[in-house]
Amino acid sequence: MVVERPVPRLRWRPTREADLPQCLALLPRFLGLDSDKPALHALWRHLLDEPAITTTVMEDLALPENERVLGWGCSVVLPPAEADALGLQGDPPHPPTPLVARLYRSWLAGEPLPAPRALGEANAQGALHLLNLHYTQRPADLTDPLGLAVLAVANDAFRFAVGGWQLAAMHMEGCALDQPMYTAAGFPVCSYAAPGPRDALPDALRPVHFGISRRAAMAMLPGTSVRQAFDHYPPRFRLSASQRKLLWLALFDDSDDALGGRLGLSVHALKKLWRGIYERIEDVAPGFFGDEADDDGKRGPEKRRQVLAYVRQRPEELRPWA
Repeated sequence: MVVERPVPRLRWRPTREADLPQCLALLPRFLGLDSDKPALHALWRHLLDEPAITTTVMEDLALPENERVLGWGCSVVLPPAEADALGLQGDPPHPPTPLVARLYRSWLAGEPLPAPRALGEANAQGALHLLNLHYTQRPADLTDPLGLAVLAVANDAFRFAVGGWQLAAMHMEGCALDQPMYTAAGFPVCSYAAPGPRDALPDALRPVHFGISRRAAMAMLPGTSVRQAFDHYPPRFRLSASQRKLLWLALFDDSDDALGGRLGLSVHALKKLWRGIYERIEDVAPGFFGDEADDDGKRGPEKRRQVLAYVRQRPEELRPWA
């Protein structure tokens, strides 16, 4: 008897703490961190709130809640000093050894991530390096229609989640099996500077570094996910960290109850935060809302709709800028 799959209802959204068990089940084997999963669960509870980290899940709403996560991707942005310490400078970059397992172990040992101000300064200077830590999905077989559908959603997530940063370079670490997927996205392969025993590993376990500089990316024709990540406009509104976080979460859940719970804010505090966003936008761009006056509070939802529509097109408003 053939059991039919339910019709997929795929979407992407930010990773939440409740997703972590399903996400860590997708942790790539080539990292060699399977024995560290309990510690990584605790680490990721902290990383979810780090400004340098962006992480998303691809989920199927047709499945039971504890089986919905079909894909997990995450990235970190690094100012020049941190990128240099990892060997990511150079055009093209040739890091000495695989990076992601090293980074995880340094974070597990208590190494801090870049501070928001350092990120904002490097962003304004166009000096940031974005390292895609890993992406994994199930099914991994891209001859499976569901696998292709999950990957299409993941491409949408990637384009938005890495957008808005003014990057000097972007990097990805994967295994040799992933190479066709990443080269199709626009990533060139960059060899490691130092040979190692990893070169003899099977493809599922052999790490491969992919990297591209802004110079090389801007010489490409538009169209690939990697090329699009280097399109950038300076933010107009220079919102605060709390305002940026609210907008990021509101893109995926308009419920004030859900937003207040995620941010730890009362209904009054949440309304005040929204009001601060509207006032800041009106100060910078007085005609932004047209004739949508808000004298009695009835126009708030319409203002929210306009702001979120703008941010979907201009993700730089979600990034620190100093």
